[in-house]
Amino acid sequence: MSSFHEAAPALLGSALLRNEEKHESLQPTPASCGSCDVDVGALEGGFRYGEVTAIAGANGTGKTTLAFQAIASHLVVHEHGEVALIATTDPPLAHLRDILIVRLQRSRRGPAFTESGYVYKKHVTTTPPTRDTMDRISKMLEHVQISRVFDFAGVVEAVSEFSANVDENARTNDEKLDENDHKGPRSIADSEDEAMDDLSAEQELNALTEDKPNTSKKPAANMLVIDNIANVLGSMMTKSQVQGHALLANFMRSLHQLTRRRHICTLILNAAVGLRSQNAPYHRRPEDQVSVFASITGKPGLGKHFSYLVDTSIFLSTLPRSKDDADVAYGDARESRKYNEVGVIEVLKDRYGGREGRWSAFVVEDGIELRGVPL
Repeated sequence: MSSFHEAAPALLGSALLRNEEKHESLQPTPASCGSCDVDVGALEGGFRYGEVTAIAGANGTGKTTLAFQAIASHLVVHEHGEVALIATTDPPLAHLRDILIVRLQRSRRGPAFTESGYVYKKHVTTTPPTRDTMDRISKMLEHVQISRVFDFAGVVEAVSEFSANVDENARTNDEKLDENDHKGPRSIADSEDEAMDDLSAEQELNALTEDKPNTSKKPAANMLVIDNIANVLGSMMTKSQVQGHALLANFMRSLHQLTRRRHICTLILNAAVGLRSQNAPYHRRPEDQVSVFASITGKPGLGKHFSYLVDTSIFLSTLPRSKDDADVAYGDARESRKYNEVGVIEVLKDRYGGREGRWSAFVVEDGIELRGVPL
């Protein structure tokens, strides 16, 4: 008679390692942010599937543009992959369309040179999108499911619907693969039949049950974007911070399981708090400093607790582009004239990789295209 307190059987480390390697082999290629320099410099390839990534930043730092670039990368590479966009404000779909146009035309554009004073500057010529391009974009957008929500309950419901759709699609794909695998018995050649006769029963069983890589059963890639979770959690946190954190923790736990189980690229956009004021560089607590740049005083919203609920935490901010711009921005004179800025993307946390502490500078050209710049 077994004891009630009998311990569960131990798992071999080799078995756990095989399961982890198998899970990693099924992961799709990371979704690019639209800039090779930023992908290499900060993200080591892009936004990973099977992980929950939080992107925090103030208004105007490029959160939505970065997320839309990732959606565009996903749709270009996985034209049959589903995208769920859960928006707490009206989503700028024309912006996503323009990004898709640029991404599809990028391979068809040729470099040209224009004269600017005594310098010839290289730029890229653009042409109006063709009818075939617009038709392809229309087909891509058919795979983008948009949910407009107004509270946290709406976010939870939208994610539940997305989870049900992903599970249903996965079951359908598995059934189709099983039908293809069992269309008929496999014929065995005479030479193979003779070789099998020489095997013992145990060897025969091992030969038939041997694990072999099957790339045809790689799961479909999907993406989930929540823009912006701070809009629906702010009021709830104000009323009861303890209850708000408890609901958020339960939601993120379920979202993480769904993301990892179905190899989803999940992006959660968040706000920033503690932004710089005129005298902020000299009046702040050291524990509030999350950026590697001393002049950046903001930090992701929803508190430290939220950073422990995601796999990767990314922070977007801005900095003066040159020394002259920095003199205008931080100089004693506090000049009122405008100065040039660049965006900065920093990886504050990376649970499964070594990207923590990496950063890259970028500019957004025409509000659409990301381009890495030296800083």
